[in-house]
Amino acid sequence: MEATPETVLVCGLGGLGQSCLRSLMALRVPVRCLDLHPPRWDDAALAAALDPTVTVGDMRYPEVLQRAEVASARAVLLLTADAAINLEAALQVRRLNPTAQLVVRSSTRRRLREQLEQRIPGLAFCDPHDLTAGVFANALRPDGLEAAIDLEGERFTIHSRSLSADSPRDLHGCFGRRQRLLQWLPAEGPPMAPVASGWWPLEAHPRRGDRLVWLEQATTLRTGRRRPLLPRLTARLVVWRQVLREVPLWLAARRGALLLPAALLLALLVVGGWQFGGGSFPRGVMLTLALLKGEFLDAFSYYGSELGPPLTDADLWPAFLGLLYALLGILLTSWLVGVIVERLVGARFGQRQPSPLAPGSGAVLLIEGGSLARSIARTLRAQNVQVLRVASQADPEDVDGCHRSLPSALRALRHGRCLAVAVLGDELIPNLEVALDLNERWPSARLAVQATTLVEARAISSLLASMELVNPLEVAADAVVATAFGERVLAMVRICDDNLLITEYRLEPGDTLVGCSLAQVSQGYGLVVLLHTGPGGSAEPLPREEGQLQPGARLVVLATLEALHRVEQGEVRRPAWCLQILSAPAEASRPQVLQTLARFLGGMPSAMAPYLDLQQGQPLTPPLHAQPARLLADQLRLLGIRCQLITAPDGRP
Repeated sequence: MEATPETVLVCGLGGLGQSCLRSLMALRVPVRCLDLHPPRWDDAALAAALDPTVTVGDMRYPEVLQRAEVASARAVLLLTADAAINLEAALQVRRLNPTAQLVVRSSTRRRLREQLEQRIPGLAFCDPHDLTAGVFANALRPDGLEAAIDLEGERFTIHSRSLSADSPRDLHGCFGRRQRLLQWLPAEGPPMAPVASGWWPLEAHPRRGDRLVWLEQATTLRTGRRRPLLPRLTARLVVWRQVLREVPLWLAARRGALLLPAALLLALLVVGGWQFGGGSFPRGVMLTLALLKGEFLDAFSYYGSELGPPLTDADLWPAFLGLLYALLGILLTSWLVGVIVERLVGARFGQRQPSPLAPGSGAVLLIEGGSLARSIARTLRAQNVQVLRVASQADPEDVDGCHRSLPSALRALRHGRCLAVAVLGDELIPNLEVALDLNERWPSARLAVQATTLVEARAISSLLASMELVNPLEVAADAVVATAFGERVLAMVRICDDNLLITEYRLEPGDTLVGCSLAQVSQGYGLVVLLHTGPGGSAEPLPREEGQLQPGARLVVLATLEALHRVEQGEVRRPAWCLQILSAPAEASRPQVLQTLARFLGGMPSAMAPYLDLQQGQPLTPPLHAQPARLLADQLRLLGIRCQLITAPDGRP
């Protein structure tokens, strides 16, 4: 297979590289391959199709890259597990091909990646763990949501519901202004359209057993205003009252552990008060406490002072007993100092042991996983979900600390509830063993298991009830390929077994989307627009679909890799509906009707007058997509205009 200007060169044919090849072949993008050794293919179809395109050699050497025809590639993916090798090869590729888009797999610090991306044009880094942390976090969510997206101060939630009865309304009437349909899954048969495409027949009525998945704007995360003082104080008092209510529960839960130390301390005080008091029990208790603090000389010297009795041979037993008390006091004091120092040092260096879970509270348990577990924990904590981590090696970047062993974490959970468990080790069999053991301990907890060696992990997980197998390399492949096309992928979610990418567009003159309406973006290309920022304006969540995009605008969209590829190729789905005007408006409402038509059709209100001229018949509007056509018809009917939707004259989209 000869290289063409559209060829993508994939270097490193491990799990991530082969997953990217599957995504590229599904898009019919020509590819070439490069690896240090002949690859071990996971799929016979990949081997048959791509073996002729493989170049064997070290990708850090210019002659090897030239044999792989790097000079004619539009994008180069450097995907070995060694970040240093990937970066060294990227510098060589940039010398040989100044225009290719470079995607480098690396888990280096974010600051270093940003600096390199600024200095080397066309360079983008990707970290599979960062990209897939949101997928794991949503698989572990204890609130029953399919997913939640926090984006620039706005929260979007994804819900799923199976209908218990036939819907009296069609799809267009099932959702409101701040909602977007993501998928309609009939009880029988395949999905009606690709996920998040907006290509469903809006006039259809969902039936009993059908499953609807939709996205809605849940809330604004920040308001920019500080709450009044009295409500804040009231909320703080409620928290402290709850803490005080939990103290008896805490004491009751630890009654067995506290009973022996309390009894021992009481016995020491009674014996010390009787032996050291010289007839005064309170004075003996005070001396006993001084001895337990480790002050043997100061306390025992009381016997030889003018205030105390003279020291005689009969006082040897009290002296010996005082020595034992002082030694015990030294041990207690040393233990207290050690605990305090451990807490202070742990808080300073991020290595302190987490506190046990409060009685009755719930948490998500993450086992191993390194940087992936750290990203998942950060995502869940940002959504107010309590997280306990288990890591055999210290993680200095986790300021909340983590348990060094699973038994330690289980002890911390003994008075709380485990809401979900993620087993994130590198080996599949040990991961499954731990997950199944914990499933017997907490049958209702959600389970997610990392399976880096398993092909089609999500499909196989359907065989294991209440457990979700996730291959991060397989999930991250779509984001890596989208980055190779020049997109900026912010995060990922997985809905209905499909990967959805949260992608940012910054429109420049000549871009495919410039001049398109938001309706054309959402229903022509099949993207869900989460945020729209006009030139010089502020971000609008889930914007209305009328109006045209101008250079300088910014979009954040939710879409599949196929939809993003359609945008790059300019493969837009043509509108299929026209609105036929059947009656003229009243003179008083005519200006408002003209403005409504101009908003949906684009142009000045004065240019909309021919659509209201019924002398030559009943005029048709230009073709529109289904959703804006229905909205326009509804608004015109509210203004007293009779109209109807008909199929566009040029037929299907």
